[in-house]
Amino acid sequence: MTAARTSLALRAGVCVCVSAILGGCTTHRARTAERGVAPLENFVEQVRQLSSVARPRRANEAETIERSDAELAEARLLLAAAPTAGNHRRVAQAYARVGVPDAAYDHFTAALRLEPRDATSLDGLARVWRDWGLPHLGLTHAYRAIYYAPGSPVARNTLGTLLLKMGRNADARAAFELALAMDPHAAYALNNLCFAALLQGDSLHAIEACRGAIREQPGLASARNNLALAYAASGDLAAAASEFSRASQPGAARYNMGVALWATRHFVDAAHAFDEASALRPSLTLARTRARQARSQAAEAASEGTSDSDTAR
Repeated sequence: MTAARTSLALRAGVCVCVSAILGGCTTHRARTAERGVAPLENFVEQVRQLSSVARPRRANEAETIERSDAELAEARLLLAAAPTAGNHRRVAQAYARVGVPDAAYDHFTAALRLEPRDATSLDGLARVWRDWGLPHLGLTHAYRAIYYAPGSPVARNTLGTLLLKMGRNADARAAFELALAMDPHAAYALNNLCFAALLQGDSLHAIEACRGAIREQPGLASARNNLALAYAASGDLAAAASEFSRASQPGAARYNMGVALWATRHFVDAAHAFDEASALRPSLTLARTRARQARSQAAEAASEGTSDSDTAR
């Protein structure tokens, strides 16, 4: 399959819901859901999150973290000694880092009661809403953070991530580009720009941005995963496999490659990749499910007289 047709498969066959790229997305989303193919947004997020699946913290887990995480424990001691806005903010940032968003929210809010113009706490609250899956509720905080810190690339980047979660990909891309105008070496903004370009079907600019992120921060695994997705979108599956392998443990890398192969309608190869992922990481039960689904779709494609990689549908 040519690179152009592979890119079309990744965008149209998996349904990128961006009206400027693909019309009739609601109907196509329903049809692809019936066929077992996830929308591209879900596909990408699945790949990015595979190695560290987020889940709510139980109360006893939070208490354990408070005792075991040295940075959080120190921040809480400082707060107990001096309940200032800065100390509340440090505790909030520590809770956000260890994945306890409700506690982070409480302490960012406490910091803002003491310093209403604290751009860092406003930015932190915007991120909490984003991570809770309610990005629209974080927009006010994000815009206020930008108002009080207009030269902050971090605040512009946070706004971009909210817009991206809301499906406003072009606006998100513009926000990331503004962040990079303020700090051209910001690996986080380059990585997010890569992701936004990928969702817009612009694999060439996605590759360029992700390469830039990796140059700035070679250990940024999410940038390598995004680069792999961009390569898959461009039709270079060998390069995609290489980047997945560099970003993840072998089981996760093979699963990720299976998803990329599946999205580009290489169903038989996808099934084999899922089989390998399951063998390498037996706890990854989803790989076995995906392997069965990929084989079912391969059989369906054969019965319809189409090849695995035939995307002219």
